[in-house]
Amino acid sequence: MNGVTLSICIPTYNFGEFIGETLESIVSQLSDDVEVIIGDGNSTDNTEQIVRDYQSRYHNIKYCKFEEKGGIDVDLIKTIEKATGEYCWLLSSDDVLIPGALEYILEATKLGHAIYLCNRVDCDRELKAMKTRHWLDESQEDGVFDFSLETELKNYLKLSRGLGALFSFISSIIVRRAEWVSASSNTDYLGCNYAHVHRFFSIAKNGGRLKYIKRPMILARHYNDSFTTKGLANRFCIDFDGYEIITKELFNDLVIIELVKTVMRREHKWYLFIALKHRVSKTDWIELESRFISYGYNSLQLLLISLLGSSKLFVSNVRRIRRIFT
Repeated sequence: MNGVTLSICIPTYNFGEFIGETLESIVSQLSDDVEVIIGDGNSTDNTEQIVRDYQSRYHNIKYCKFEEKGGIDVDLIKTIEKATGEYCWLLSSDDVLIPGALEYILEATKLGHAIYLCNRVDCDRELKAMKTRHWLDESQEDGVFDFSLETELKNYLKLSRGLGALFSFISSIIVRRAEWVSASSNTDYLGCNYAHVHRFFSIAKNGGRLKYIKRPMILARHYNDSFTTKGLANRFCIDFDGYEIITKELFNDLVIIELVKTVMRREHKWYLFIALKHRVSKTDWIELESRFISYGYNSLQLLLISLLGSSKLFVSNVRRIRRIFT
């Protein structure tokens, strides 16, 4: 045994603006049974300089610079390959650990579950807290779920309030490394940005128990989505398309597939698309509408999105409308 219980695995690319805060939140609670692995997809900014500075001061920080940017799917796999801990905490390089999080998770891993899922606090770009995000219904306390039992999986999906419950947000996830390594790693999903979702569901479906932790462990920058670089329409299609191909491959039960679609509609509430319609091209909107139909947004919702999204006056006041609905 190498004495490492937990590897914090941080894939990154050109996040020098933020990664210092991420590392600072870790080293302030670092212990000898924790290592930090930074997998850098060949950043061209000051990421390496910042990480090297921390590495010079903390022996349990490891920096691995890859030859090229592989995207989140590939770079996450490469980063975990460098880890030696029994468990891996997957962490985005712009998110921050809440004080006490490391101690809490180290204690929780003694229970020996395959996957741990914690909640987060949504913050603005400057990490000012806005609200706590619960992946499951707020009434749900800490609990253990066995997805190999269809009744438990269906119950979990009914409780799910966002895609974070379905492993979309990596910073909320701690996984036993042996389970990750032995799980299916179908290369067909590389490039969809959710290859890790397929692997986690594979682990859970094959008896790897999921421990849900209600307590938030992460401060997440809510307005810093790197997936928006190819446009807003593409950002939503990443979610719609990724979960569609994964659920169709993993599940034959139409009830489970419909429950996943329900979680998608909870994540992307129909009225939030009103402002989006005003901001994307006609071609992009046609593509999005096909996804809306596939995911079960009803005809009245689609009509309202189309009508209200075409109104400049309405869209200009959309923030007020959002406050009414939320």
